[in-house]
Order: sequence, then structure tokens, then C-alpha cells
Amino acid sequence: MVRSDADMRRRDFLKATTAGGTVGITALAGCSGGGGGGDDGSGDDGSGDDGSGDDGSGDDDGSSGESNLPTYTYTNNAQSYNPPRHDAINLIASQFDEEMGLDIEVDVLEWGTLFSRVSEEYDYSFATWHTFFVTEPVTELDNLLNSGNTGSGDGNYSGYENEELDELMGNYLAEPDADTRIEQCHEIQRSIVDDAPMMPITHMPMLGVYNNEQSSNWEPDLATGFNSYWTMINLEMEGGEDTLKGYWPETLSTMNVLGHNGENKHVYQFNMMYDYLVQLNADAEPALDVSLATEIDRVDETTVEYTIRTDHSWHDGEDLTAEDVAFSYNYIVENEVPYYSTQTQYLEGAEVVDEETVRINMSEPFGPFQLGIANLIPIIPEHKWADRDNPSQQDIEEPVGSGPMMFDYWEEGSEFGMTKFEDHFAPVDFDRRFWRVIPEASTVWDNLLEGELNYEPFGRLDRQLNENQDEDVITVESELAPTFWHFTANEREEGLDDPVLRRALYEAIPRTPIVDQILFGFPEPGFNIVSPAFGPLHTEDVTEYEESVEAGRSRLEEAGYSYEDGALQAPE
Repeated sequence: MVRSDADMRRRDFLKATTAGGTVGITALAGCSGGGGGGDDGSGDDGSGDDGSGDDGSGDDDGSSGESNLPTYTYTNNAQSYNPPRHDAINLIASQFDEEMGLDIEVDVLEWGTLFSRVSEEYDYSFATWHTFFVTEPVTELDNLLNSGNTGSGDGNYSGYENEELDELMGNYLAEPDADTRIEQCHEIQRSIVDDAPMMPITHMPMLGVYNNEQSSNWEPDLATGFNSYWTMINLEMEGGEDTLKGYWPETLSTMNVLGHNGENKHVYQFNMMYDYLVQLNADAEPALDVSLATEIDRVDETTVEYTIRTDHSWHDGEDLTAEDVAFSYNYIVENEVPYYSTQTQYLEGAEVVDEETVRINMSEPFGPFQLGIANLIPIIPEHKWADRDNPSQQDIEEPVGSGPMMFDYWEEGSEFGMTKFEDHFAPVDFDRRFWRVIPEASTVWDNLLEGELNYEPFGRLDRQLNENQDEDVITVESELAPTFWHFTANEREEGLDDPVLRRALYEAIPRTPIVDQILFGFPEPGFNIVSPAFGPLHTEDVTEYEESVEAGRSRLEEAGYSYEDGALQAPE
């Protein structure tokens, strides 16, 4: 007997979230591997629930036969790293195993190992984490889903191939007219959502969490939320405080702006240490009063010229020149720096026109240049980098940039600090900023309440946030973000290249209960690959998926799948 979605929520999910709390949810999966899934092997989570999700009614349709599909692995972060996501992944895996008839193993990994295994090695079946989009969604989608990016480490870790989508995205990226790109973006969304190669479980919020006795005026931007350049140059310190004090649950791994792998813990540092040709305001529009470039001239569809500030310097005192800007673009292109491959595929190179003008030449037309390239390529000092080969592999001990903050110290595994660059054209209101490595959420909140920390850059949605958000000294600001928890199937695995199976599995994910019970109502249930935060680029006109096991199973059976002793059988 197939249980309805409402029945599943009432009898399994809510039972797991009462006396047992998140422990009960973890135990519900009953299939965590890797030694870090929160299951001590005793089969007793202390809640009176044996972890099976069976209330004794005899209508459990869990898998007891053997599927003709392989055993699938769902990668999961350790519970200590991100408890809500850990629990949500276990719950989804439980649904797939017990209700959809798949054989699922949950592999709990340290975050860096998990990220590499999925995004570089492609050694996984299902993956979920917080995907960070930039201010231009199709640029990122083209990296994640283009058929030409399926090689090791190229970006398309789902293995999805669709030549029609490739063409749609290519046309969008070449289109100079912003209004035309809106309808093109809508068509791209319809194509992706219908095929479901990567789908959102939740549309996440941007969270600004801070001690209001020590800081105020926190303004997010679309790309990096309350950790953005725009945030940092606008926030104000209070009560005589001169240091912005944050944390992260794990250490940074590099000081190389060309060698980080795009994790936000690095992006949030480098966006303050380095300048970019264009910075964006809270509305994702170029803000030239706080950018390295003071004027932009789109000469033609493949040429842009920038007027550069001539009274600016590097942190070591050397003058920043137009030659440095041209060098940065040419160096990154010529060395094929992996992290910027999405941008450099559109770049031919740069040249100095005069002492205050740089011309950027594209290899092919790229319409949203300011949003997708000019605000993402860091400007680096030629006198520091010209003699360095293989830049992405360089071991940088004391980075030199020109941004509002300078490198101060890096105690790897413990703390990272920056100091104010007094001569910057967009100065910050604090003298120092540090991030301290603190894995435990309870310790973070003790420090926030006591003023030992004064902001929470991680934006972790957990029980600690829910319990402390109403404290007098704590302010929590929330805006809809362009980011989401993604659900991605690796189509290189047998069976997962079938869009019918992917659609059915997405339909079986209890998105609303995950939002309400695990994430305390902060996000919105996911439904579209391009978030409503993108304004007119977003459309509601996409395929709708029910949150229903029954609907998912019906979809499979209509396509020729069957069940044998509860195990899913793919059609011959």
C-alpha cells in the first residue's frame, strides 16, 4: 500500500521531530554510512522509535526485494558541520529507500572531501548542498549544465547533456539586449525544470545575523548576501567597537585568489582584499562610485572600455595602473585559470589604451558582461604575479591586493585576520575583521550574545538561530536569495540518465516539511532553478511537481517501471 504525502508527514516525519528532535530524523533514515550519520548502531534513538518509520500498522511498503537498478550513494556532510542539511539528506534518502524502492546508502564525509568527490571526481549518485549563484543566473547554469563541461572538474558534475539547452543558453549569453534576455531566460528555466537534472529543495534566504550593540546598517547584495563588498562598505560600527568579529565552522585552505575552488568562505575574504572593475549595489546594478572603473563604454558587441582610477595603490604602496588591469585579464586567460574558466571562455584579452583606459576584447559576444565577468575577475598586481607559473597552484603566504581590507595574519586552523586599507576609495567603518574557526553552533551563539563575536557570516539555519533570534542584542535580517539547496543526480550512474526517474524522485522529496520542521520556516520550498530573487528573469511558468510519494510512483509506473517486493524495477 502506497502512503499518501499527507500520511507520510503525519506518521513518519512529525513523529521523528517530536521527542527525538533532529536525532529522530537522522534515525528515520536508518541507512547512514560513513560513521558520522548520528546512528550509534543500537537502533534506539531515545525517542521510542526504532528508526524504521513503521508505526506497526502493517502498511509499510519499504523495499524488501532487490531492484534491477544499482545501489545509489547519497553524499552527506557530517552532522556537526551542518545539522539541518545532514538531517534533510537522511530524510530524503529514507524516502527514496523505503518509499520509492531504491537501494540507498548515505555516505557521510568531511565537507572538503564531499565537495571534491562530487564536483571534481564525479564519484557519487545524489548530492545536496547550498549552491551559490552569482548575480547572473544563466552564466552559472551554463557552467553547471552545458554538455561541453562534463569532463573531470569542468563544472557539470550532474553529467547532463542537452544540445537544445546549450543553444538556448548560448543565445542568451550572446544577447546584448537585457529585455530580450528575459524571455530567453524563461525558456531556459522551462527546459531545465522539465528535465530536472538539478532542482532546488529549498529557495534559501540571505541572513544578516549580528549583535546590534556593536554594528548596524547591514545591506545585502544579490550575489553574496550580507557578506558582500556592498555590505561591508556600508555597515556601521556601534558602541565604540572597531573590530568586525565573525567565525566559520572550518579553516580556510588557501590565500591564493586564483587557486580557491569557489567556496564562499574564500570568496568572502577575497572580495574585500581585491578590487574588481565593477562592483554592484544592492539592486545588482553597477555602482561606479565604489568600483575600480569610473566609466564604462560598450564600444561594440565584443569590446568594452573602462576608465580606471589613477590615484589608487596596492596594499604594498605600489601604484595600481591600467597595465595591472590588462595584465590581470591576460594572465588569467593565458594561464587558463580553472576557477575562472566560465568567464575566460568569452575573453580574448585586454590592452592598455592610455594611462587611464583599458580595453577588454571578447572572443565572442557576451551580453551581461558587467554582471558575469567584470564584477568577478580580480585585479592582481603585475609586480607580484608576472613571474609566477601555474598560478592556481601557487602557495601564497601574504597576498597583496588593493581592496578595502589588507591581509594581516592567517593562523591556519584557528583564525584569519584583515586590517583596514586607509587609502581605499570605498573605506570600511571598522579597523579590523577576523574569522575564528568555531565548529560548534552553541559556542558561536554564546559568543554572539556575549559580544565576543558580533556577526554570523555562515548564516546557518538551525535550532540555535531559531531559539536565539529574539534576544535583545541579536538582529536577524532576511531577504530572499538567488541560492538554493540543490538536489542533483549524477547521470553517469546507471538509470539516473532517465528524466522520468529524476522527476519522480524530485516529486517524492518532502520540501515543505523540510522547510517547516528542519529549517524552522526560514526558506521557501523549492520549485524553480532560477529563484524569484532574480526579479523579471524568474518565471512561474515551469513544470510543477507535487510533493507526493504516490505521484512519484505513479509517474514511474506510467513509464513502465514496476515494483517487486517493494523494490523498483526499471523497464527492460
